[in-house]
Amino acid sequence: MNSGKYEFLRVRRRFRQPLVTASGTIESLDRILLRTENNGEIGYGEISPWPTFPTETIDEASEVLRSAQGNLSHLSATVAADKNSFPCLRSALSSCAAWNEIKNFGGKLNCAGLLTTISVGLAQEKWREGFKTLKLKISSQTALAEVKNVLAVSPADCFLRLDANGSLDLAAARTWAEFARTEKQIDFIEQPLPVDHAGYASLGPNKIALDESFLAPGGMQWSGPVVVKPALVGDWQEFRQWRATHAGPVIYSSAFETAIGRQGALWLAAQEPSTIAHGFDTLGRFENDACDHHSAGPVVAGRSDLDWAKIWKELS
Repeated sequence: MNSGKYEFLRVRRRFRQPLVTASGTIESLDRILLRTENNGEIGYGEISPWPTFPTETIDEASEVLRSAQGNLSHLSATVAADKNSFPCLRSALSSCAAWNEIKNFGGKLNCAGLLTTISVGLAQEKWREGFKTLKLKISSQTALAEVKNVLAVSPADCFLRLDANGSLDLAAARTWAEFARTEKQIDFIEQPLPVDHAGYASLGPNKIALDESFLAPGGMQWSGPVVVKPALVGDWQEFRQWRATHAGPVIYSSAFETAIGRQGALWLAAQEPSTIAHGFDTLGRFENDACDHHSAGPVVAGRSDLDWAKIWKELS
């Protein structure tokens, strides 16, 4: 039996404009692209950690890949030895294993628009483009009035999501939660408190979504909305088993992957039966690095027509 082999590429993606979040400013991201060959089948995956999430770093993942010396069985055994480690690498291997399905995925998903700056004008641009749901980044410095200004001019059939990236204290989180619960057009507040903050117990799940605190099955148990980044969630088979038992809504979200990671993430999100708007409005934000091959907009789709071997060769 063929033990399989793999190769990998490390690419750096620079934002056209630095991405400002509640946790700081991000100017560039490193990603590792993975290509596997096992019993004659080719697979692709992507290791895309996000700076503020408690996963392995890109350097730690790179070290594991180097140490396994291209032996896929050795690599798989290494990550299987500790199920609480290397979620990004596990996600990439899951993509590789499912690639025969992923590469043929051309389905469509509703997409929420992303605003990293709260602006009535920018929100109106997104609505004109056809977005029905917008995700606004907030922090401890954001005033309620800023969001109220956007709500005041929002079309009646449009909704807002507010993402704090764990930047609020408990008093502020309660204020924002009370505000969200009185506004029909606010879907939820995403990750108001830091990871493992005891205040989530008193805050409750009503209109409170977890992102960083959930990360992967086995993390914090939550009956409310959960935001899942396929690139960070770990083994996809284990995740899908968890999803079958979770009653609350699940929203899938990008970690600013290349086309390889995006194709896999869209495929995984499409296993969700709902028509909820997912968070994949991340295209067009990087310098032209030949890493994006999908189309942006309020409806996003997989690409079943792409020559992935050619894309790999061009990036090598």
